[in-house]
Amino acid sequence: MNPVLALATAAALAVPAVASAQGDPTMPLSQVQRGMHCTARSVIHGTDISTFDAEVLDVVAGDASDDARILIRVSGPAIDDTGVGPGFSGSPVYCPDGDGVQRVIGAISEGIGEYGNKVALAAPIEQMLAEPISPPSSARRDPALLRRARPLALPLTISGVSAPVASVIRRVAAGAGRSVLAGPSAPRQAAPAPPLAPGSAFSIGYVSGDLSIGAIGTVAYVDGDQVWGFGHPLDSVGRRDLFLQGAYVYDVVNNPLGVGDASTYKLAAPTDDVGALLGDGIDAVTGRMGMLPDSFPMTVFALDPDTGNRVIMRSQVADETSVGTPSGASPISGVAAIAAGLATYKVLRGSPARQSGALCMHIAIAERAKPLSFCNTYVGGTPGEAAVIGSPAVSDVSEAVGILDSYQAEPLHVKSVAIDLRARRGLTQAYLLGLTGPRVLHRGRTYRFKALLQRVHGAKLTRTLKIHVSRGLHRGFHQLVLRGTPSDTSGQLSDSDLAIILGFDSGPSGDDPGPRSIKALAHAIAGIHRYDGVTADFRGRGLESRTRVFRDPNLRVSGTQRYDVIVRR
Repeated sequence: MNPVLALATAAALAVPAVASAQGDPTMPLSQVQRGMHCTARSVIHGTDISTFDAEVLDVVAGDASDDARILIRVSGPAIDDTGVGPGFSGSPVYCPDGDGVQRVIGAISEGIGEYGNKVALAAPIEQMLAEPISPPSSARRDPALLRRARPLALPLTISGVSAPVASVIRRVAAGAGRSVLAGPSAPRQAAPAPPLAPGSAFSIGYVSGDLSIGAIGTVAYVDGDQVWGFGHPLDSVGRRDLFLQGAYVYDVVNNPLGVGDASTYKLAAPTDDVGALLGDGIDAVTGRMGMLPDSFPMTVFALDPDTGNRVIMRSQVADETSVGTPSGASPISGVAAIAAGLATYKVLRGSPARQSGALCMHIAIAERAKPLSFCNTYVGGTPGEAAVIGSPAVSDVSEAVGILDSYQAEPLHVKSVAIDLRARRGLTQAYLLGLTGPRVLHRGRTYRFKALLQRVHGAKLTRTLKIHVSRGLHRGFHQLVLRGTPSDTSGQLSDSDLAIILGFDSGPSGDDPGPRSIKALAHAIAGIHRYDGVTADFRGRGLESRTRVFRDPNLRVSGTQRYDVIVRR
């Protein structure tokens, strides 16, 4: 058996019911009583663990025998101003037993929407350690309260993004029904981050590096190299293979309402990769420190040829192919588009609607010797703040990843993803103004024509075109039509469009299984390429001939010109 699968199974299904000699002592739920005065641990700022008071209000049972929760009220200087919210889930609660020994009774797991965020629910430690448990007969049955409970680590945290990018991501995610926190990366630490311990902030990472995506929570229990956290699931899909990371807390953002997204939360970012998350159970996530998950590199290189400004972004993307891609899609789905948009924003130091550039994307897979690739040039852009992630180049990246995710014929093993882009301010574009050349043409011959062009906000220039007259073209009067390639301005994108680009919405669904073979997959991704030159048509009686006659990789030629000719023998 794959060692990752074996460890995931052990972590999720075979953890001990009681703490070992290396873990903190635990207290059975049957001994947890109303009125107990306890202490909770969590990080409020940086990486240092703080403590605050937690009073047991009751033990609450739901409809099932294994969904008990401990109702607590928190207080103390560390959280009096904010209460608890997303990022606090997993914060362990220690209560003294009859001998005064501090024992773990559970970990903060859900909020109940109470004003001030001082009343919360804690998952019993026995449930978190995957030991089946029946609530004691004294437990108050209140399934309605448990249905109101809201896990405190649901928001996805995207770190390493600039403010305008973060603003668009948050808004689009909210419109798609997703809760996303976006902000800066963790600051560089002079000393190594402390090892994970009960109360430490940690992250479950889908993507690690310059751009990271994950969920922030708190470590509830540590036994040797084994780690439990959250007190509720991440996606509740069983076996996982994601990054287990430390986290740095910038601040606890206060919102006393505790309703929907209007809640107190920890503004935090992941730090070092310290292990692998292997289990995503009902009452906890579990992992091991020391081993890292399968992953592949994603590199984005951006250059502004006018200023020489360069941006290089490197990230590792968790690869869950070995555990059957339990969430249904690779994390690359959204992160590639975000990375391309962010790199463009950084290299241009803004998001002008008038911009030009080129992008090539290469996806190396183990099943094919050559990478899956496409290249395109771009002139134009998207007006407004949506330009950050809604540019035509970013849309193409999103389309490529969507095709990759749609492939169902066999498991794909991605080895690397590379995005190489060039971006500059202004439009490298010219329009067709006129055409000169011979009026009488003979079939089977090639003729030279001169096209007069007008640069956007620039000078006029000419280009020589070679146009071949097909032997099959009928004799008589024809109209030679030159057609350039229009700009790539996509207009004002809706948030629904942006949600699809960012991977928050898969778009229209259907029964199409996607490309049927690796060859078809490569063809589909290569098909994202668009011809960006000038074509010629002979319009008239009989056969119509269409051909590509001119392309300048550094200048987009747009517009249409018509020229009357006579075709003879």
